[in-house]
Amino acid sequence: MEAQEGPPVAPHEDGPLYSIKEVSELTDVPAHTIRLWDRKLPGFLAPHRTPGGQRRFTEVCVERIRKLDYYVNQKGMTPVGARRRIEEGIEPESHEAQELREIILADRRVRQAIDEIVELIRKKLLEAV
Repeated sequence: MEAQEGPPVAPHEDGPLYSIKEVSELTDVPAHTIRLWDRKLPGFLAPHRTPGGQRRFTEVCVERIRKLDYYVNQKGMTPVGARRRIEEGIEPESHEAQELREIILADRRVRQAIDEIVELIRKKLLEAV
């Protein structure tokens, strides 16, 4: 016996609408987590509601869920902090690139400082001989 799916939802002006189950499958985020984020971050995901009260998500919602998942589960941020970052328009990829640049620059500065210290010690040792 096949599971019956609900009636098809008419396409919305923002594109297709997805059920929470479909969004969960698309994003690999459990449905209960999506519901929690929807409650904890009012107005951020803002899914449409069917007359029966079921959530229906747009492509924009799905993308926000993907970004939330990245920041919360990969970067260890709180959902509120992740929301702020997403609303500021900081994309995960650009943010990662910036972090990498900062690490490389910091590493270069550390190596330069170490080289300068080694050179000073070498000069002091040569003067002492």
